[in-house]
This record gives sequence, structure tokens and C-alpha cells, in this order.
Amino acid sequence: MRQTLLLLHKYAGLVLGLVLSVIGISGSLIVFDRELDELIAPHTADFEPAASLASIDLALANATREVGNGSKATRIQLGRHAGAPHIARFPGPPDAPGSIEVTINPGNAEVTAVRTWGEYTVTWFYYLHYALLAGEAGHIFVGVMGIVMLFFCISGVVIWWPRLGGWRRAFTMKRGLGAFRLNLDLHKLIGIYFLLIFLLLSVTGIEIVFPQPVEATVDSLFAVEEFPNPEVEVPAAASPLSVDAIMAVAQSALPESQMYRIYLPGADSVPYRLSFIHPEEIWTEYGASTVWVDQYNGEVITVWDSRSIPLGNKILSWFFPLHNGDALGIVGRWLIFISGFLPAILFGTGLYMWLHKRRITKRSAG
Repeated sequence: MRQTLLLLHKYAGLVLGLVLSVIGISGSLIVFDRELDELIAPHTADFEPAASLASIDLALANATREVGNGSKATRIQLGRHAGAPHIARFPGPPDAPGSIEVTINPGNAEVTAVRTWGEYTVTWFYYLHYALLAGEAGHIFVGVMGIVMLFFCISGVVIWWPRLGGWRRAFTMKRGLGAFRLNLDLHKLIGIYFLLIFLLLSVTGIEIVFPQPVEATVDSLFAVEEFPNPEVEVPAAASPLSVDAIMAVAQSALPESQMYRIYLPGADSVPYRLSFIHPEEIWTEYGASTVWVDQYNGEVITVWDSRSIPLGNKILSWFFPLHNGDALGIVGRWLIFISGFLPAILFGTGLYMWLHKRRITKRSAG
């Protein structure tokens, strides 16, 4: 059993290790995506905090004018702190990798950047990470690589498992025994010390790409309630309320929470959907709670409060923020950032050991 797993572990790593390295490094680079984007493109960075924020209706009107293709915004993500820009999203061209994103100064509603998702640096890394720049087929392949990573975790533990009396050596690195032993110990110790994080990344990554089987598994163990998808009755004289008015209504439903995103209605019968972050939630890039508001009469249709949803839904809501480290705050983000570079080291050390043994075999045969 151990020998079979060793062979599979070795050759799967040689064939697929480089791909996992690319996925891991690109994943690390997007852990601090906002910070990296603001460093590369200073015109999208934080603005001087204003005494009061400009109207979101004005911001969307300015963004629509700047995009200039007749399309309507699908959502707007509000600045995560004072001075941080709003980001409005519009449908992208048919041949584009993603949507059009418009950066807006929250203080005066002026547009400072119009870019296509997947074409500027940080989102290019996103596209590389979740689809290897290959569309839906690449996205599915990345999900399969999550399963491969899970196999590496399990097989690695079986291969590493020390014999009786060897536990101390199994957690230490020996020095002065040459390059091969150094690479072997480095490969072994990275794998075992970061095992839980690798498992976390693989399982959460699989759920992001293949949510149905994971959600079915969670549903079989814990109560899971279906996420609401309400519709509204369209009045005879349809006259939608302003976005600012809708925001005020939604905020009153969760007064102590921070509004995160506003999903704009894509049809007459679709309500506004606004997501929120509660003060006690450690993540800053994920709105787990949602309020639906009728776009015509301004009534709250339903509230999805992450603090009172069934346990199964709470578990599922943690997958994405755990994957990017946001669920564990700044410490979690740094852990995920570091962990993303480690598959490349594991691939490098594994490749070195394989080449070293090949050279020895060739010498022996010669």
C-alpha cells in the first residue's frame, strides 16, 4: 500500500506539480489583491476621506456615462473603509474574460478608472488562479487539481508516517548530510507542518469549483436551508426607487452592520439584493448576510441573517473566506499567502530528488 502510494505521489507530483505551483503562487498574489492593485495602479488607491459620501445614484450615473456602451451596472461594491473607492461592475464585451469594472471616488462620485476584469494585472492573476486563463474548461481543471492536492495530502501522510521510535526524527531536519537529504527533509517538513492548511485549501477550493456535491454532503450531515430567490410584483406604472433610498431601507433592517455590495435588479420582477458584514464577523471581503428590497415600494422582502441561519448554511458560508484567509483576519491572510508559494518548493525538491536518483541509476547501469 505504502509503496503504491509513493509511486503515485511521486509521478503525479512530477506531472502536475508545476500546475499546482502556478495555481498556488497566483493564489498568494491575490490574497492581498486590493493592496497589490493599489500599488500597481495608484489612481485606484484610497482617496482622501470626505466629510460625507456622494450619492450612489450619482456614482452609478457617472460610471454608466464613462462606460458608454448602453449597458447597465449589475452591482456596486462599496468602499471597505473611509476613502476606499467604490467599484461598479458592468457586463463585459462578449470576447472579454470578465466584466467592466469602474473605480469611483466615494467623496465626489468621480470615475477614476474603467478597466476590464481579467485584463489588468491583479485580475489576470485571479483568472490564472481559478481557470488557468482557459475559461470554463480551465476552471474545471483547477477543481480537479484541488482533488489532486487532497490526494497529495493523504498519500503524503501515509508515506511520511514514522515507524515506532522515529517520531522525533520525523519532525526535524538533519544538517550536513548533503543536498539530497536537505531536499528530502525540506519536502517532508513543509508537507507535514502545513498539512492542515493544504487540506483546508484543497477542500475549500473543491467546493468553490464543484459546490453541488460538497453542499449535498453538508446537507446530509447538517440542516441546510435554500438561499432565497424572491421576485417582486411589477406595478402597472413601474417607477423604481432610487438606489440611495433602497440603501436606507436595507440598512434599517441590519442597522449595526456594514453594507458591502448592492446587486442591482437585472429585470423588472427582480428586487435589490444588498449584502452586509456584521461587526462580529472577522472577514472584511465577504458579505454573508443579505437583505432583499422591493425596487418599487421600498419594502424589505426578506432578510438572510448569517447569525441565525441553519448550521449547514453557516458551514458553507465559511468556505470562501477560509480559502482566501479572510475568515482568520490578517493572520489568516498571511498564512494563506505563504502557503501558496510552498507547492512550488515541494515540486522543486521532489524534482531534484527524482533527477538525483535517475543520475545514480544511469551511473549504475553504465
